[in-house]
Amino acid sequence: MPQILSIPDIIEISDVSVGLSLNYTSKKTLWGGSIIPPPIPPIQIAIIADALRWGYEGGAQSAQELRNEGNYLWWMLGMFQLQAQQIIGNGSGGGSVIPTPSGGVLPNDIDWMVGLTASGIAPLADQEGFVTLNGTNGMPDLRGFKINFFREGATQQTTPKGDGSTYYYWNRVTGLFQLLGGPPANGAAQLTELMRISPDLVGSGTVTNLYEPVRLSLDADGTYTLPDGYFIFKINIKPTSADTVKIGTTLAGDEIMFDKVMTPNVYGDNGVTYDVFADGANQIIYFTGFTTTAAIDIYILPI
Repeated sequence: MPQILSIPDIIEISDVSVGLSLNYTSKKTLWGGSIIPPPIPPIQIAIIADALRWGYEGGAQSAQELRNEGNYLWWMLGMFQLQAQQIIGNGSGGGSVIPTPSGGVLPNDIDWMVGLTASGIAPLADQEGFVTLNGTNGMPDLRGFKINFFREGATQQTTPKGDGSTYYYWNRVTGLFQLLGGPPANGAAQLTELMRISPDLVGSGTVTNLYEPVRLSLDADGTYTLPDGYFIFKINIKPTSADTVKIGTTLAGDEIMFDKVMTPNVYGDNGVTYDVFADGANQIIYFTGFTTTAAIDIYILPI
């Protein structure tokens, strides 16, 4: 018997479907072609999803009204329903599965001094902050592996301390490796710095979770650099005080989220975004208004 999805499930799946729809439509029409049959436009999905979210979170609608609106939104998602569920992990497919090489053979460590150019044996060059290690552009393919990362001989953690220290993000499905930290450098590689990436096996050697957020910790205004080739479909914020916060693509801007009073110590779906993407260049995301520590989860997907 098929499972009846809850209203929050439908909202979450719709948020992901907006990005999938936008990505699909952009690719199909790149060369002036037509899409048959045409899917529901992403902006229309976004509007109905926001209306359902408002009705659910604000308690302004009855259970039957929410279910009727949820069913209508579910119909609008069309072919993106199952793909979105797999990304989130609600579907039976569980998302993408990336196996490690047969026999569990580990790739060699990548040990290098940061120079002016990047290569497969020196993946990051001076002032670079991310690289995709998926076998393209001359880079090694480390998907499916855990990695251990070292800077100047010091082991780096993926969990930030919140004091501006540099740390990193690694997605074992997409191969995105990103340095994170406080502005202005935001953790970028520095000339002559020693770095090492050491692959390691994880469990059975397969990974199934593409829905892995980039985690930031801010104790003041800060930034996140969205890598070229990725888009943001959700931002969650858990502040420690009732700061009035905004999020933008320009310094102190509010293009992503207008001024909003945060609820202390509660994760809020405070910045669901439908059109924040980096296509052709990196995009800096600005967080403004924080006076105390806040945990921020940024959910990204490849374009």
